[in-house]
Amino acid sequence: MGASARAVIIGGGVVGCSLAYHLGRAGWRDTVLLEQHELTDGSTWHTAGFVTSMRGPDGPGWHARLAGYLPALAAMLRAETGHDPGWRPVGGLRLALSHAHVDELRRLARRADELGVPLELRGASATMNLVPRLDLSDVQAAAWLPGEGFVRPKDFVNALVAGAVAHGVSIRTGVRVTGIDTTGGQVRAVHTSDGVIETPLVINAAGAAAGAVGAMAGVVVPVVPILHQYGVSEVLHPALDPDATPTCRIPEQSLYLRAANGCVIVGGSRPDPVPAWPAGDAEPLAKARELAAPDEEAFAPLWQLAGERMPELRRTKLAKIMHGVEAFTPDGAPLAGRSALPGLWIAAGFGLHGMGLAGGLGRHLAEWITSGTPSWELDALLPERFGAPAANRDWTTSRALDTLRR
Repeated sequence: MGASARAVIIGGGVVGCSLAYHLGRAGWRDTVLLEQHELTDGSTWHTAGFVTSMRGPDGPGWHARLAGYLPALAAMLRAETGHDPGWRPVGGLRLALSHAHVDELRRLARRADELGVPLELRGASATMNLVPRLDLSDVQAAAWLPGEGFVRPKDFVNALVAGAVAHGVSIRTGVRVTGIDTTGGQVRAVHTSDGVIETPLVINAAGAAAGAVGAMAGVVVPVVPILHQYGVSEVLHPALDPDATPTCRIPEQSLYLRAANGCVIVGGSRPDPVPAWPAGDAEPLAKARELAAPDEEAFAPLWQLAGERMPELRRTKLAKIMHGVEAFTPDGAPLAGRSALPGLWIAAGFGLHGMGLAGGLGRHLAEWITSGTPSWELDALLPERFGAPAANRDWTTSRALDTLRR
């Protein structure tokens, strides 16, 4: 292994790969990305891939700004690498089933207008042509967001990696980080299973394992591993075309649907989210592509709602349930920026925001690191924002669970 690097990225998920690409594109060719398994083997591989420009009627501006960069990034990657980056701008629907949620959609529309996000309010009859296989008989209104869609995780990461390598970044898999040298109160080197890399700058993009990586440097990273599950139906007949079927969310039922490989992905939040701290001294994501056993009882209500919304699912079997660990923070927003330790940066906690923000966050941090000034003002994401309570695992866990329940 090389003895030195200008920067070391720890974590080979979509966030780490986005950072690798954007640092390389900015001219930092002597950058190394380390992944203890294969790329995406932590949480990225099992993500449902939704890209949402609006989290809700009170959604933060930074979310829309970061997600809005994805189409431009996809076009850039395609032009530079020739790879399909997996971005599918099929549009997204939000359905309202009650007067209260119609008002929510109106508030969402006002907020979208403030943020410059295209959104059209529609009645059920004007929505049927977009999703003819859904039952909209109880739908009172819908919000149509043409800029939303989904990303195919493997394709997106492959394109980012191809671009990063073309810009001179080194990608090293099967290499475990064992320690971070902070002699003199700043980052000096990264110790790995394959030797030592001297470096003045480390970016912790280790997802649900970001807390364990931060602890190596004596820095608290308040990321909580929490289980999330979604189901995948058998192939429908006729099969759904994922490149022509909008994504769909029903917020008041905590339900989402999207087409994938002729099937339907069905998911949503649960009222009793489950933390996934490993037993003993084990670290999150220590095993590659690890899934928890499906919680069929907890998933059953979502599957029933999906069948009511899409009647053909009542005649279709559930092929599998993906039940994996995602990384969450006490307030649901990612951690992005400098830590209190000189030379250590954090990019973690994307459980609520998924694939859609990874591109924008990679660009934001790469610009900040290489130029000293970020293009976007994202103080709401600074890693130190929680103060002293973040060092208490019980506090961070309870706050993260409370955020998911809302």
